[in-house]
Amino acid sequence: MLPERIFTTELERRYNESILTRLTRWKEESGNSLRKLAAAIGVSYTSIGDYLNQKYKANVRVLENKITTFLDNKEGNLQRSKNPEFCRISPSEIIWQVLQACDENGEMGAVIGPSGMAKTKTGREYQRKNPVTIFITASPTVRSFSKMLRALANQVSAPNSNMALDDIMYRVIEKLKGFRPLIVIDESQYMLWESFEIVRNIYDSVGMGVVFLGTVRLYSRMKGDTRYDWDQLLSRVTFRRSISEINYEDIKMVADSIYPGLPKRCIDFLYHVAQEPGRLRVMTDLLKKAIKFHEVYGAKLDINLFKELKNMNDF
Repeated sequence: MLPERIFTTELERRYNESILTRLTRWKEESGNSLRKLAAAIGVSYTSIGDYLNQKYKANVRVLENKITTFLDNKEGNLQRSKNPEFCRISPSEIIWQVLQACDENGEMGAVIGPSGMAKTKTGREYQRKNPVTIFITASPTVRSFSKMLRALANQVSAPNSNMALDDIMYRVIEKLKGFRPLIVIDESQYMLWESFEIVRNIYDSVGMGVVFLGTVRLYSRMKGDTRYDWDQLLSRVTFRRSISEINYEDIKMVADSIYPGLPKRCIDFLYHVAQEPGRLRVMTDLLKKAIKFHEVYGAKLDINLFKELKNMNDF
């Protein structure tokens, strides 16, 4: 076997500016880290870092061919997956940091915050930009360990009908070992203790990232429920963040994305609404309703319309 060629000609080292620009743009728009980007392309973390910094010393043409193949497959998907209503507001930035850190490092994390703080939207947006991410929503009917296990089995296409739970668990673990995705569990405050134990066992066996998104009730249960042993779970949650506030710039960003040029008094009122229970969700619903009354029924889009609609929903 011939030895691997290390030294290249100056021609081979010359960069294709178009490919370099495309890769830089895709990295920024997708939110992917260098490590995740390198793994997706099939090259080393160092190679991609050196290429983006124009310090790559091996055969640039070979690397750029791999990058081009990757971009041709991914750019269209990224464009189609864009969500015009998603904004990287300050709570979303915090949530995204936890999701990305756990995804890259195979860690367990939790983000705690009131209802309407963009937890679900941010988790879904992360999944859109990282399609292998598994996103499960717990609920009053999806909270037991058997339901959680079957939900995971469905996500990874593992057989689970007419099978013992131990067999389903084994098949899920074997499937997950193949690609180690990030698992995001939304509304996790609904999960039973046994369900957390199932996720913990899978996490220990596979080594992929797990993030729990939930309300304050989630963390209070973990810390205050003495009926069960939560220590094994809490000791694994290395990334813990709480979100509780939405600032004025957040509200302006969301309003501009939905209806640019909204009068300042209206934005001020929306900011006030966003400090109440329901936070961003209630504020966004109110804005969309006001726009509908304005565009469909001809109502003047001013603060009086917002106040009137808000009073209609107050009990």
